[in-house]
Amino acid sequence: MAGSPRLFAAAAAAHQILERCRDALRGEARLLLPEWPVPERCGPQDGGMAGTDLNMLVVCGGVERTLAGYRALRASAGLRVTRVLPTPVGMHVIEAVRASLPDR
Repeated sequence: MAGSPRLFAAAAAAHQILERCRDALRGEARLLLPEWPVPERCGPQDGGMAGTDLNMLVVCGGVERTLAGYRALRASAGLRVTRVLPTPVGMHVIEAVRASLPDR
């Protein structure tokens, strides 16, 4: 499935959107994106993840990602993740800046 043209197209679209967001950032502006990352390893307690991933693939044409996957996608678009803020409902807010900005 990793070589699927549909997945490649979805990843390319996500990459292009993030590049446009990066190009719009001025100065020390930050990009905040709410995401629902999946665990690095799924166990029996994560039984619903397979259904969510399948739904994302079939209905939305995308794929669920781990935090590492989100970091890699942002890095490929010239962004650097500076913070990941978990919320009480399982969503995370991923903060990123242009990769060319120095660390604070």
